[in-house]
Amino acid sequence: MKTKWMCMILMLALALPLSACGDRQENGNSSENGAINMEPQSVEDDSSENTGNESSEMNVIDQQDNGTDKNMMAVGGFKDSAFSGKVRGCYYADGSRIIVAADQLYLYDTGKSETIASADISMGDLCVQTFTDGYFVVGQGKAGGGDSNGSFAASDSDGINGYILNKDFAIQDTISFSGLLSDDFIPQITGIAISQDGKQVAFGGLQGLYLYDVSSRKVRAILNYSEEGTAGNMQIAAMDSLTFTGDNTLVYVGMAADTSIGGDGVSVYGTVSTDSAKLTITKKGDYKVDTEEVQKGGNLLIMPQSFDENNGTLLMLDTISNTENTMSFSSRSEGKDGVYCSGQGKYVAAAILEESSVTINIYDTASGKRIHTKTVQDSNSTYFLRVPQILILDESGTCIVVLGRGIDEVSTLITTFGFAG
Repeated sequence: MKTKWMCMILMLALALPLSACGDRQENGNSSENGAINMEPQSVEDDSSENTGNESSEMNVIDQQDNGTDKNMMAVGGFKDSAFSGKVRGCYYADGSRIIVAADQLYLYDTGKSETIASADISMGDLCVQTFTDGYFVVGQGKAGGGDSNGSFAASDSDGINGYILNKDFAIQDTISFSGLLSDDFIPQITGIAISQDGKQVAFGGLQGLYLYDVSSRKVRAILNYSEEGTAGNMQIAAMDSLTFTGDNTLVYVGMAADTSIGGDGVSVYGTVSTDSAKLTITKKGDYKVDTEEVQKGGNLLIMPQSFDENNGTLLMLDTISNTENTMSFSSRSEGKDGVYCSGQGKYVAAAILEESSVTINIYDTASGKRIHTKTVQDSNSTYFLRVPQILILDESGTCIVVLGRGIDEVSTLITTFGFAG
């Protein structure tokens, strides 16, 4: 294993107007217009000089939808000493705050450009959810934390673990999901959700849907797919993505089979009551949802298409009115390289990968109009071998693009830009 590294991240202040342009960095490891090469740095070396693999100078092209070049909004970011270890991901928390995964988890305020708190949690893939009094982090990998009282639901440390943190980012409880079921298996972390009051955690297994009571630490089955998972002619096969829309109501996205005609399963979504197990199923036979990429922003649930059946459209569901809408991207190929929802659901971004660049188109979800386009180029094509991670902060009109986070051969590269909604 490599020794710990320090990540250098540089972003500019959020409050400057759209006409402001970030100064060009003379250091070869940084680039103009908010592009930052996050080079590994030795823990012992507290200087600003980077020592890791260098990327060539990036070319950043920032445009509004009318194709006119615009000076980029200077956006705020991170102090070079904020994080230790390679940045493995950034996740929306609330307002101007994000959660950064590196050697541990950091709660970071992009407006103040400072770390607020950290938590001793280290996992591979993870999901972050917010609830009224804090944050819920669930992921696959070794458990790295616990409160001072050692409140763990189970001792298994290498399966799926969930952490409940308060607003101060202190761990309140840890749930080891691998130890909760004796006769079922949880296939993926997207099928786990916390209620807005933070009192219940729902999760889907291969055979059924379950509810964990945070206070009593007891699990009860909500429904068994084969016995109770039927509505009309549709039979639930899996609930791969879950989100609470009320303390007693879940929206799910998954797969189901039409018992009247048989054949392979089709994409479905619907609601289920945690009290009565009342179930609705909406069939989307002509639209295959990538259940691992379902995201919730505000009241909006976005359901990106599976990349192998992508046709440039995006299915969205208003979870309050239970009405769906479809957005069309600029081209039929757009969407296969990643679709990302803003924290409050006002915007979605679609990435378009090329050999040495990624273009990000930002759309207004209410109108469906493309409102901003940005292209990030680099001569190191390794950065564009995998889909990026994109965060959109609604309040400030800020977009954060993370490249190379899952590629050990390169250091993490973060590009930030502002846009006008």
